[in-house]
Amino acid sequence: MPHPRTTLAVVILMTAITSTPAQASPLDLSRAKYGAIMADAYYDGLARCETGGNWKHSTRTYTGGLGIHRGTAHRWSGRRNLANLTPRQQVRVADRIAFSGWTNRAGEYVGPVGPFGWGAVRNGCGQMLRYLCQSRHPRVQKHRARACRLWSQHG
Repeated sequence: MPHPRTTLAVVILMTAITSTPAQASPLDLSRAKYGAIMADAYYDGLARCETGGNWKHSTRTYTGGLGIHRGTAHRWSGRRNLANLTPRQQVRVADRIAFSGWTNRAGEYVGPVGPFGWGAVRNGCGQMLRYLCQSRHPRVQKHRARACRLWSQHG
């Protein structure tokens, strides 16, 4: 018969192992679907948080699966409606807004403004902040400290 302290230690260890939060699991870093700056799972999560994953989402104010404001969409893509674009094309617009910027038809460069304009990112929906905090992409680096700080607050 095992010693009571040994039994207690095993119970504590098993509880710690089985109650590890889901966010402790490794992130899916595949970029095969969208070929974008962040992992595919980041954009899929953003779409789930913003529009329930509806890539055809269209309201008077917001457009596309990532819930981009129509004025913002126009500024970084030249289009007011993104709902007719493929998810990959919508992600390309999101990357312009957040990380890379864009040169419009008039030759004017419109710089990136970062990922925190999305409420889902700011408020820590899904794994958004974790993906940003752990990203090694050079265009994400200047946003990592804020993402890590917010991630620690939203846990």
